[in-house]
Amino acid sequence: MKIGRYQGPQGDERLGIVIEQAGMLTVLDLQSAAVASGKYKQFPTSMDGFIDGGETVLSQAYAILEWAQNQGESNWFLNEIDTPWMTPINVRNCIAGGRNFAAHRAETLEYWTKQGAKLHSEIPMGFIKLASSMVPTRSTVHRPAGCEWFDYEVEATAVIGSQALNVDETAGLKAIFGYTILNDLSAREMQRKEMANQSILLGKNYPELGPLGPWILTADEVPDPSVLNVRLTVNGEPRQEASCSDLIFSFPALVSHWSKMGLARGDLITVGSPEGVAIGRPDPMAFYLQSGDIVRAEVSQIGVLETYIA
Repeated sequence: MKIGRYQGPQGDERLGIVIEQAGMLTVLDLQSAAVASGKYKQFPTSMDGFIDGGETVLSQAYAILEWAQNQGESNWFLNEIDTPWMTPINVRNCIAGGRNFAAHRAETLEYWTKQGAKLHSEIPMGFIKLASSMVPTRSTVHRPAGCEWFDYEVEATAVIGSQALNVDETAGLKAIFGYTILNDLSAREMQRKEMANQSILLGKNYPELGPLGPWILTADEVPDPSVLNVRLTVNGEPRQEASCSDLIFSFPALVSHWSKMGLARGDLITVGSPEGVAIGRPDPMAFYLQSGDIVRAEVSQIGVLETYIA
């Protein structure tokens, strides 16, 4: 199921199920359909509540969707392109992966080694992407003041749905509620200075540098997340493309590793980005993002996260 959060007429959070009808994406107003069905008057009205409801609520949502498609009223359905999406979840923490696609690690290793970075391949590399940096799909993102090296990174992202502490990989996979997309925008000049100081923070966390969404694909539709394929284009030009089968550390391995500090509903874990970033190219200045660019970060099984650069 593709489920996301959007803003209702009163500025409230509403849940929408994304479906394809007649070749177009349509969004079902889940609360309206749940109430109208007469069976689910206490159905969750927030993504937090939906996730906490577990398999019971997910099964109910499938039943409501089937009923609405057969019996529903047209005003319960919105055109996807007109839907005022929010970020798909109230983010608690986001642990962003790095150098987890072998080709991406190779393309950037020489540059970052010169900045003093070290390579520890026996454990995953990660940093924090702040919730305050995150914006929904179709947002306009402003380059940080003075930033000319403004880079893109498409990342498939696990949405944690339940508590996980010191779990093995099997239990780690069970802790995932679903999957979404992060475009890990980066101010590379600041990141360069930080990595020379053996840190990463501001270069990844200026306001708006975390486009997230557009919605969540629930884990029941992705029994093996290694099949997820990621792709990114800038103004229609392909820049990145890879399969998660090429990950050095898999989704369950990452969840297991990061569960050592305790995970809970609302946490995000990204798997890192594939090769093709601007900074890894011989002529990076020709590839850094510019005002007016349209960036489309895609995970084919999930959808497209679109961002406009100001």
